[in-house]
Amino acid sequence: MTAFLLRNIPTLLMGVCLPFSALAEVYSPGNQNNGLNELEDTDVQHGVFSVGYVNTLAYNNDSQPGILFGGRYFAGERWYLLGELQVGSHSTRAVVSNGEVLREDDEELLRYSAGAGYAILQGTASTSGLRAVPWSIAAEFNAGEQQSGETSGRYASLGLNVQFHGERVWTSVGVREFLIDDERLQALESDGGTQWDISLGLWF
Repeated sequence: MTAFLLRNIPTLLMGVCLPFSALAEVYSPGNQNNGLNELEDTDVQHGVFSVGYVNTLAYNNDSQPGILFGGRYFAGERWYLLGELQVGSHSTRAVVSNGEVLREDDEELLRYSAGAGYAILQGTASTSGLRAVPWSIAAEFNAGEQQSGETSGRYASLGLNVQFHGERVWTSVGVREFLIDDERLQALESDGGTQWDISLGLWF
């Protein structure tokens, strides 16, 4: 019996190895690319253009509406650059002192500024459990120029806003405090205040 096994060991080994050899021929893994040939083929969001409604309440003045045009360019994971243009009404109530008109009752406002924003908090909101919308709370700083009536001055603001990053539409609700270096408005004690805005935007 021992002699028989010794004579047939090569044959037995071949019988054991052949099935594994067949399996090795069948298994031939390839590179996985998840359907993407190049990273450049994917859609990349560089920033957003927006337009919104803004309401400004300056000291010693009535609340005034306006339109706010904005652009944001993403400079990093949390940082973005910001540019804004605001047009609207500045006053609907005249101010007269010693027979001199310090503020007309129909002054218009033009303000342009640039700055930066930083996302303090980021997360995802979902109400149905099936669809999620990313959101962020960002702090923003702006500096620029504001013209109202026939005078103008340097403008600076600091504010917070909540942004919802939809698949196609970007939405923001924000509030800020601002100061204006305008001698006429300083004399009126109306060189600062608060404003809030709600904006809708499209990605680019």
